[in-house]
Amino acid sequence: MCRMSTMAAWCAVSTLFLPLGRADEAKTILRNLGGQRALVVLVGTGWGKTAIALAKQSESLVYLQTPDESDAVKARTLAYDTGLLGVRVFVDTGNTDRIHLADNLADAVAIRQVRTPRAELLRVVRPGGKLFLGDKIVEKPVPDGIDDWSHPYHGPDNNPLSKDRLARAPYLTQFLATPWYGPMPEVTLSSAGRLFKAFGHLAFKKREWAMLSKLVVLNGYNGIRLWERDLVPGFMIHRNTMIATPDIFYLADHQSCKLLDAATGKLLDEIVVPEGISDGPVWKWMALQDGVLYALVGENEKLHPVHKGTRTQTGWPWATVRQTYGGYLETWGFGRTLFAMNPKTKKMHWVKRFDDRIDSRAVCMANGRIFLYSHGKWIKAIDSRTGKPLWHTADQTILDAIGEHDPAQNPRLGYATSVYAKCNDKGLYFAGPQRRKLVAIDARTGKLMWIHEDGNVQLVLRDDGLYAMGRLNTSKKLDYLTGKMLADLQCFRGNCTRATGTIDSIFARGYRHSGTLRFDVNDNKPHRLPGMRPACQDGVVVANGLLYWGPWMCDCNHSLVGVISLGPAGQFNFQAKANERERLQSYGIQDVQPVKSDEKDWPTYRQNVLRSGHTPVPLAKTATLQWQFTPPAQVTPTAPIAVADFTYVASSDGVVHAFDSKTGQERWHAFTGGPISYPPAVWQGRLFVGSGDGYVYAFDAQNGRQLWRFRAAPVERRIPVYGKLCSTWPVASGVLVHEGILYAAAGIICHDGTHVYALDAKSGKLLWQNNESGSLAGEGEVVGVSVQGHLLFHDGKLYLAGGNVVSPAIYDARTGQCLNELKAKPTKTLDDHWQMQRASRGSELFLVEGRVITAGRMLYSPVERGPASRYHAMYSLQVSAGNTVIEGTDQLIQRVEPKGPDGKPKRIWKDTRFAQTDGVVLAQNAVAVIGRLAGPAPEAETQPALVVFDLSDGTVLSSRKLPAPPAKWGIAIDRSGRILVTLIDGRVLCFA
Repeated sequence: MCRMSTMAAWCAVSTLFLPLGRADEAKTILRNLGGQRALVVLVGTGWGKTAIALAKQSESLVYLQTPDESDAVKARTLAYDTGLLGVRVFVDTGNTDRIHLADNLADAVAIRQVRTPRAELLRVVRPGGKLFLGDKIVEKPVPDGIDDWSHPYHGPDNNPLSKDRLARAPYLTQFLATPWYGPMPEVTLSSAGRLFKAFGHLAFKKREWAMLSKLVVLNGYNGIRLWERDLVPGFMIHRNTMIATPDIFYLADHQSCKLLDAATGKLLDEIVVPEGISDGPVWKWMALQDGVLYALVGENEKLHPVHKGTRTQTGWPWATVRQTYGGYLETWGFGRTLFAMNPKTKKMHWVKRFDDRIDSRAVCMANGRIFLYSHGKWIKAIDSRTGKPLWHTADQTILDAIGEHDPAQNPRLGYATSVYAKCNDKGLYFAGPQRRKLVAIDARTGKLMWIHEDGNVQLVLRDDGLYAMGRLNTSKKLDYLTGKMLADLQCFRGNCTRATGTIDSIFARGYRHSGTLRFDVNDNKPHRLPGMRPACQDGVVVANGLLYWGPWMCDCNHSLVGVISLGPAGQFNFQAKANERERLQSYGIQDVQPVKSDEKDWPTYRQNVLRSGHTPVPLAKTATLQWQFTPPAQVTPTAPIAVADFTYVASSDGVVHAFDSKTGQERWHAFTGGPISYPPAVWQGRLFVGSGDGYVYAFDAQNGRQLWRFRAAPVERRIPVYGKLCSTWPVASGVLVHEGILYAAAGIICHDGTHVYALDAKSGKLLWQNNESGSLAGEGEVVGVSVQGHLLFHDGKLYLAGGNVVSPAIYDARTGQCLNELKAKPTKTLDDHWQMQRASRGSELFLVEGRVITAGRMLYSPVERGPASRYHAMYSLQVSAGNTVIEGTDQLIQRVEPKGPDGKPKRIWKDTRFAQTDGVVLAQNAVAVIGRLAGPAPEAETQPALVVFDLSDGTVLSSRKLPAPPAKWGIAIDRSGRILVTLIDGRVLCFA
């Protein structure tokens, strides 16, 4: 990689951008990237065929931005016809003076027939990425201040403090990526823009099985998966036996240390413990410093049986962790031989053999000293250059203070395999899950300096003091030499997760399951990032100018799961207000013909703005497949809607389809620039849809002509979101139209800002906006409403599934004022008030007995849903008409009367044949249900199906197998009684 000192050469590059030879464009770009997986950006016109070639010849994502709308239509049509649109090819329009992507995102940028400023190209391409400028190829230099996270605890000192000077608060989301969940334990490292995630041998749910004993490598700037490799099943990876460098990834286990090509995973070399120097071949600990590889090796260990659990309950099975670790702890990580070698030549610098076992959890090194601990016997410091002893102590006072190992393995303490010694030039500090006291030893002499009575603290060693993040007592800032409390930080660490640090913050799990605690070392106050919490063993990892979270093993997740990356926001205005001149684009079409619609139609999600899922139309006693539509690619469709003789469906490729409801013939389709989460809404001949590109679109419902579009996103900024490129502020709420007013909300998570709008449905003109509800706590806190589901209108109020802080969010429909309040105030500590700021993570809203509730799976989660989120989550459904109510869960559908003769709810009938219910419709005479029928045994495969029940007694009128599982609430009834169903593979089915 070139360094920032090459900036002068970069600035000298000509601004005359000439096209590459078109026949070889894709091959030239891919050859110079040196890999098959990248994010390639094409800026200018005429790139359509090249984009397709890039996607076909590799596994890359391709983003095309053109200033010409007709060119965009051509490119989108070509990509759609080849099944690549919205899958791996993403097409956008806009002035190319600014590229609509986040900073440092692209692996390659090529331009044609436009003059994009050099600074803008430099902004978008990642460090080490390539710019194709005519016949010149320029590599972006790595800026000063970027840091690696080269060892599991950042460095050999075990101090999880990044030296990265770019990763400063506040933050904007950089990417969201998979894997969604992973087994435990988990270890993360990063170097040269790559993120290395190793997963262990314990999977408690089926969703984690695919990642068992796996090393997964992601692009650290955009989340694209680069390569993966199997690890030794059952080898305990929660130790210092991995090192990441720009060129080589060192991976040690019970047999050897493998040297892998960091870019490809190819095995380059292997280091085996030489014969005669050790009592075993197992690598217990290692570190790399100044080109020297240090290692503790020793006796054989028991490989743990791989655990493939089938747990269906939420929560975290600590009892299982204790049981499975119990018989193996005494064999993991203990060695007697320490050596230093040149990893290139394999020449030994020195070898030291000890009579007593050294615990690798307490091995660390800093300032030329390696510290070793043999439990209950001694502590040593040796010279890292020569291996010669510097000091030795067997002082019983010190050994007694360090004490016996607490078994840990519980949420208050953490994991017994965690390291419990950290060091700097001043001291060696013992603390962690296994320790009952914090013990400080002089790094130069081995003398006891001081003892702090709470040992269950996570340490971060900063220049200004020792930060001890407490779980049972408030966190403290201590003096290194005296142990004197410099400050009571007035906050608690939440449970077991490791604390880490950056240039301006200390991160830990939020107290009382409130997300991520960010203690700001500048204002000395705790702040909250509520959308996600740090993963158990990793904490927040910081490198490449970015911060990384996840994935998780448990169900203590919040609104977001998977791998989450945030980057510095600088001076970004999170509450920027919209104006029509900049945001509204109108196409001047006035001759829209109203479609004759009535109560028998299904014009919006779950039929109406109350989302009651009811139609007065009767259903036939039989249901036969009438027609089927299969898209060119496997995409995720929305639920269907139906008005007059039209059926409408949108999908994750950004396409809106209109079908003839009788024949299934496609009448028209139209493109948006991002994935669509919820179905369109039709009103007076106009079709409206919210897209993942951050826009609300209005089309003529009969012919697909675009009428207007409004940018709900504050700026054009696209990021990778689980494999799709979409706005940081997608219109993920869908749209709701009521009495000529269109409502929509843009955003993903509150720390990026949340924007809610009311627009005139005919013109798109702005009626009101709320840009502040992402921050309800005031004082710059990003604690508030996220866009985590759809909208519902009731009693003059607009409701939004709002994520894990407040949900539903409630707005005055006349003014846009957010009616939610965070009322709890601090009492004992600054973060006591966080305990009440939690809400359901569900994406679905239901009106139940006059109250709007939140339920269902999270919006950003796998299509194949697993257990519900642990906190306030439930799978619930309700459709109703007057006193007729159909309610249920995954396994239960029942008809109830809200008030029977005794004033209590009365069950009319129930059915339990479904293992998973995905959508329900209440018709005049029947109830139609889509979902998965239970098999003959709990572990048997389920069968996707459509079942129609008689409304009066629950008997089955008809039952039809479905060729794939249905989409979420992917069912509607048109005015003629046709049952319309969408499937998760993109197909649309019509039964009548």
